[in-house]
Amino acid sequence: MRKTFLIAAAVAFTGAAQAAPLTLTGNFLNVGISDFGTFGSNGTNPPGLQHDPTGTNNFGVNDYLTPGAPHDAFGLSSTQFTWEGSSTNSNGNDGNSAFGSSSPTLLAGAAALGYSNAATWSGSGLGVNITNNYFFNNGDERVRIQSIITATQELNNVLFGRSVDPDPDVNTNGDFDTRNVRGDLLTAPEDLVSSAGQATGLTLAILNDPSNPYASNTGISDDSGVGCCDIDDPANVLVGYGPTFPSFNVGDYGLQMAWNLGDFAVDQAKTVEYYYVFGARQDVISEPTPTPEPASLALLGLGLGALAVARRRRA
Repeated sequence: MRKTFLIAAAVAFTGAAQAAPLTLTGNFLNVGISDFGTFGSNGTNPPGLQHDPTGTNNFGVNDYLTPGAPHDAFGLSSTQFTWEGSSTNSNGNDGNSAFGSSSPTLLAGAAALGYSNAATWSGSGLGVNITNNYFFNNGDERVRIQSIITATQELNNVLFGRSVDPDPDVNTNGDFDTRNVRGDLLTAPEDLVSSAGQATGLTLAILNDPSNPYASNTGISDDSGVGCCDIDDPANVLVGYGPTFPSFNVGDYGLQMAWNLGDFAVDQAKTVEYYYVFGARQDVISEPTPTPEPASLALLGLGLGALAVARRRRA
């Protein structure tokens, strides 16, 4: 019933006049950046989050984000702006706009930090300006995200959160359930939360960048709490909840991560770095999968060619 209700709400939302989301496409990833600073193309419009594990730019119909009630969001609370709920404290591709809406734009040159796909979005609310920057190369299976929070007034006990509802199996298998866990063989549960489609095996995780100086934690939201399709109070997430590796749960659940940013002076800025990670195995999803760049592939081809010639000569 919850999914049916939220689907209707999302359909109504997509009919409203909006700015212009944009799409970033590589060999493995095809993602929308919404007018609300999240992943997605506003509501149920594709693309949301698509992953081709073969790296052949063949994304098909599977989409982590757009089926059912689409949910990807970020939110913030502080002593001055306590958590009152997602509609008051967050932005989401489903239409929540505590920090406003505007068209994302592409980044180029030095601002792209050397990435072949880069975009930025900015908004304001709850005593801060927030900029979300998104980066990935054509051969990447992860998106690097910078969330830059700049205080427009003095703030205390600032907590920042991010959440997503992964639904990779819906379009091909009609199944909203995923296999979910906090942490893996390489990374602590405070820094990683992941999901995998029961049928497709498509994985999605939120991974904290270890260079962050801020305390973090994760949660797996189910029907006993905030549910799959909403962002939780970052204070709850910072306590940590849900099974930790190697235990899993299975259900239509959401992935949550939060950071404690502490106090802000006026005009002070703090940057949180994290990743949305895609892959094939939940036990090592936090480990980067290196992909040869075109120049490396060319050198590899030359090396294999020379080896083949040498073998023919010896024969």
